[in-house]
Amino acid sequence: MQTVSVVIPAYNPGPYLAEAVESAVSQIPPPLEVIVVDDGSAEPIAVPENPLVRVIRQDNAGPSAARNRGIREARGDLIAFLDADDVWYPGKLAAQVALMRPEVGLCSCDFEAIEATGKRPGWGGHGGDYRQLLRGNSIHTSGAIARRSLLLEVGCFDEALSHSEEWGTWLDIARRSELEHAPGVFVGYRLHDQNASKDYRRMWRGAMKVLWRHRGIHALPGVRRVGQIYGSQAFDAFRLTKRPPHLLWAFILWPDYVLRQVWGRVGPRSRAAPHS
Repeated sequence: MQTVSVVIPAYNPGPYLAEAVESAVSQIPPPLEVIVVDDGSAEPIAVPENPLVRVIRQDNAGPSAARNRGIREARGDLIAFLDADDVWYPGKLAAQVALMRPEVGLCSCDFEAIEATGKRPGWGGHGGDYRQLLRGNSIHTSGAIARRSLLLEVGCFDEALSHSEEWGTWLDIARRSELEHAPGVFVGYRLHDQNASKDYRRMWRGAMKVLWRHRGIHALPGVRRVGQIYGSQAFDAFRLTKRPPHLLWAFILWPDYVLRQVWGRVGPRSRAAPHS
C-alpha cells in the first residue's frame, strides 16, 4: 500500500491552519504524516496536537522552499500538498491514491472557491498529458498529489520563481509520467486579499518564465491562454480602480477582450444617440 505524506507550508497562516491540518488528519484512511513547515512566521502558529503531525521550522525562504523542505523530510511514497489557508473534503486522499498506478506521477482533483459571502465553483484539475498541460496550469496545488521519487528527480519546486513555480513542476513530471484526475470537488480554496494570485503582473511573468523553459510550438497556445487569464484580471482591476496602468496591461495581454469590452459599452450608446 502506498503511503502519503502531507506537506503544508505556513507563513503567518492566522486562524486557517488548524482547519487545514484537521482536514488532512481526518482523511480515511489517514496519511502517514502531516508535515507543517513553518517558513519563518513572525507570529506563533497554532497547530493541532496530533501524533500524525510534526512541525519543521526554518528561516523565511518562500513557499517553494518550504514545500521542498517538506518533500525532503517526508517518509511517504506520495506527497499531497495543502496550503495553510485551504481545506480538504472527506474522501480526497482515498480517491486520488486509488488512481496512483505505477505509471502515474501526478493526480489532480476539482476544487471550489470559499469567499466571505459563501462558496462558488472553481475549476477542474487535469487528466490529460504534457501537451495539454502546456496550454495552462489547471492543477490546483492543494489538489495535487505526486510521486515523491519524481518530485526529487525533477528538482522539486523552482525556488527562483515566486509565481507559477508549481506549473513548472507539474510540466516536468508530465514529461516523465502519466497524469490522472479524480472527479469530484475535494478541495476548498479560500479567497482573500493575501492570495498570491491577486497579483496578475507577477503571475504573468512567472508563467511566461515557465513557458520559456518549455518553449516550442506546443507552448504557443499556452502563451495565448496565459495572456487571456491575466489580461482579464488586469481589466477587472481597471474596472474596480479606474487606474490606466491596469487598462494598458489588459490591452497588452489580451487586446481582443479589451476591445470587445469597450465596444460593448460604447457601441450601444453610439447607435442610440440621435443623429443631427
